[in-house]
Amino acid sequence: MDSTSHPEPFDLVSPPPYIATGSTVTLPSYSAELQPQEQTLQSQPLRRRPSNGAQSLSTSEYIYSTKYMTLNLGRNIYGTDIPSYGRNAIITGSLTVSDFKYTKEVSLSILGKVTIVVNHPSIPIPPERRTILLHNETLWSASESTSRPESPQTFHISFPLPTYARGCSSLLPPSISSYSSSIELDVRYSLTVDMSRQGIHRNQSINTGFQYLPRSTPGHPLEVQVASGSAGGKVDEETEGLRWKMVEAKLDAPTARQDGSVVRLGLPLPLIFTAGIPIPFRASIISLDLALSETTIRAALKVQLIQSTIITCGVRCFRFQNIVASGDIWKVERGTGSGIWDVTGSIPGLCRGREVSWKLVNVVELQYSVRVTLAGAGSLPTSRWEEVIQLVTDEDTDDFELDEARAVAEGKPISRKLVKFATRSEGKKRIYKIQDG
Repeated sequence: MDSTSHPEPFDLVSPPPYIATGSTVTLPSYSAELQPQEQTLQSQPLRRRPSNGAQSLSTSEYIYSTKYMTLNLGRNIYGTDIPSYGRNAIITGSLTVSDFKYTKEVSLSILGKVTIVVNHPSIPIPPERRTILLHNETLWSASESTSRPESPQTFHISFPLPTYARGCSSLLPPSISSYSSSIELDVRYSLTVDMSRQGIHRNQSINTGFQYLPRSTPGHPLEVQVASGSAGGKVDEETEGLRWKMVEAKLDAPTARQDGSVVRLGLPLPLIFTAGIPIPFRASIISLDLALSETTIRAALKVQLIQSTIITCGVRCFRFQNIVASGDIWKVERGTGSGIWDVTGSIPGLCRGREVSWKLVNVVELQYSVRVTLAGAGSLPTSRWEEVIQLVTDEDTDDFELDEARAVAEGKPISRKLVKFATRSEGKKRIYKIQDG
């Protein structure tokens, strides 16, 4: 069916046009105001429960309860299903035990796991599971107490999230669930409270997940990498307040032409960009080919943002790539000099606050790169170039630690929404601009 046959989307304020088919047809009256005989339906999204079936007692707080235990993990400020914490955050809350009869022990465990499943068509690869966070704590034990409490007791929970993953030098990775036909990647965190009871009395447990969403900026990335002009490129002069790394593209057939044609491509240093903000790029084409024109260059130049998931399984390394964005060419014009064409453009930003580069050494890496292809531009041979970049969640601000430090001091969880919007109105922003001729 042709897409033009579908009706245009409409809303209640601007209803679709009504065309009468006969002179006796009366147009129906319409009003955006609610009529006395009409009703407004109220609805709320469904909330997920903990995997063990513990009941959530409140929508304003993260409270979960069984017959003898009530777990409170603080206020639900933004209506998320499970608590969210940022870098340097402290998991705080309370556990109330209403009856200690037959109870042997009450314990707390906080766990973080990475699960990777690679579906290779010819090589059987066992799933990779790695524990990146592990904390066990006994809140109460009958063997260490002289008597059982006869009244309800409340235990305070306070656990600072570590900066680094367990057993390695990589920063603790953010929560993520990614599934495709080739790979399944899951980084999951959970908090569990267990009550062990004597004899035939049934044990009780509360298990709930939480999200770890560390904020990162160009000055505080999740994975530090060297990105300078001395590494495989030339640092060009500053343009519009930006320092550019310029690289000569590789030819598919280096010996195809010996006429001095050069394709140079560039990105602004230090190659660390904020998700949600366009990534500017430049290109310079030097050729005496008279067939080159703005139209042929626009049709031949392709700029793409690539997301690579790199999995290490023993001695094998697998790379899975997806094209997540395509660049827009703003301007193609003749440069200063004979046979020079200058191209400027940008790659649209991805989801702000969500896309981020990170790495768990010798296990998995989520990497982004800019891929440029010039094919079919006059008589020029096909040229290719790919540069690894780094994506962060937020822009640099003078108060980078302010929101998370305040939340830590107040014992509150940190959510991505709090971090993202609390600092947008302040601080320095990286602004990219191209002046039109």
